Amino acid sequence: MDSPWDEEVSNESYNRESQWQKIASDFTNAGYRDGITAGKEGVLQEGFDSGFANTGAPLGREIGRIRGIASALLALLSKGSSIPHSPSTTNELRDISFKLSEIRFSDICPPDLEAEAHAREHMQAEGEELVMDSEELEDRKQVESLEDMLAGMSASGAGRGKPQRPSMDDFNVLKSRLEVVIGQMGLQIHLS
Repeated sequence: MDSPWDEEVSNESYNRESQWQKIASDFTNAGYRDGITAGKEGVLQEGFDSGFANTGAPLGREIGRIRGIASALLALLSKGSSIPHSPSTTNELRDISFKLSEIRFSDICPPDLEAEAHAREHMQAEGEELVMDSEELEDRKQVESLEDMLAGMSASGAGRGKPQRPSMDDFNVLKSRLEVVIGQMGLQIHLS
């Protein structure tokens, strides 16, 4: 004989089993999401570390070193140093220092072609348009654009149109000019 209690026990077992399956599914999904997130973070960190170690830090260090040498030499000459030099040497150092100060890291940093290709591939696979700019990057570009406009309004930039940003080639030319000035001053400072 079946009792009404048997039906209640059966429903309770079903509810417990159903809840157990939902909890197991939720934990599996959460674990999967956490695994994906951890994987992405690991790859991002690895990419950042590589970019910083192989590009960012060495390039930033080189720019800083060359700017520092040019500024130190200019300060030394401006303070009446006994180092033999002509007024044209001081003017040349001023020009080099000024032009070095206008170079931004973003001007000379090589583009990450592999990352751009990967992003294009990913976006095309999902049928989305490629959007490479984050809000922060867009803000920075707007500030740099304003800086460029202000530079174009100065007396030296009047009538030139949109100013041309310096490139790595420009940086190397300035570095070569600095080497020549250092040689003319009879100093032994190695820039490389």
